[in-house]
Amino acid sequence: MGLKLVVNNDDKKEKTFPTCRHNCELFDSVTGQCGINDDINPDDPFVAARCGEMIYKDPSDDSVYVPPHQENSYTKFTLIEDEFEWEYEDESIFYELKGDKFNRVDSTYPLQPDYPSNRDDAVWYVSPDKEWGCWIINKSKQRFMAISNNEAKPGWTKNVYKSPYPLHNHKSSLTLASRMAWYVDEDGYGQYVILANGNVSMISSLKPENWRG
Repeated sequence: MGLKLVVNNDDKKEKTFPTCRHNCELFDSVTGQCGINDDINPDDPFVAARCGEMIYKDPSDDSVYVPPHQENSYTKFTLIEDEFEWEYEDESIFYELKGDKFNRVDSTYPLQPDYPSNRDDAVWYVSPDKEWGCWIINKSKQRFMAISNNEAKPGWTKNVYKSPYPLHNHKSSLTLASRMAWYVDEDGYGQYVILANGNVSMISSLKPENWRG
C-alpha cells in the first residue's frame, strides 16, 4: 500500500514520471548520488517532483511528464492515497545541502539567519520561545495576525495548515536551519520548504490537485 502520482491529460500514450537517476543532469552516476542533496532515493519520483533544481536530460522526450518549473508547480500533480498516513508527512524529507562551509561557532541562528534568503519577499521569523527560526514567504492576501494551534485550519497533511507563520518547529539540523522557510500559498496554507540561491528547492508536502479545503 502507498501512493502513486498521476496527471490529467488527454494523451493516450502512457507516460512515466521523471526520477533523479534517469532524468536529471545533476545526478552523479559514479557515486549514485545527487550533486546537490545528500541521502536521497534517486529512483523515487516524489523526490524529483519536489525538486526545484532538477535539470532534465532530454526535455523533448514526451514519454516523460515534465512539470513546469515554477515555485508552485507541485500543484500540477494529483496524489492517489491508498493510506491516510504517508511517509512524506515526515520532516525527514529535508536533506543536507552540499558545498557550504559552515562554522557552528559563528552561528547566529535562531536570532539571525546564517544565510541570506536572496529574495525580496522573505522575512526572518523567530519563534516566541526563541528556540528556532525560519524565513517566511507569504503569497496570500491574508494579514499577518496572531493565531494559535487550535485556530489553524488543517491542510492536506498534518504539517500543512492555514497560518501566516509556522506553529511547529521544523527541527532541521543547524547547517540547514537558516535555509528553512514557511511558504504560504495564495489560499493561505503554509508548509516548510528549503531555499537554495533564492529558489524553493524542496517542499515538504505535495498539494493534491483534487484537494479542496
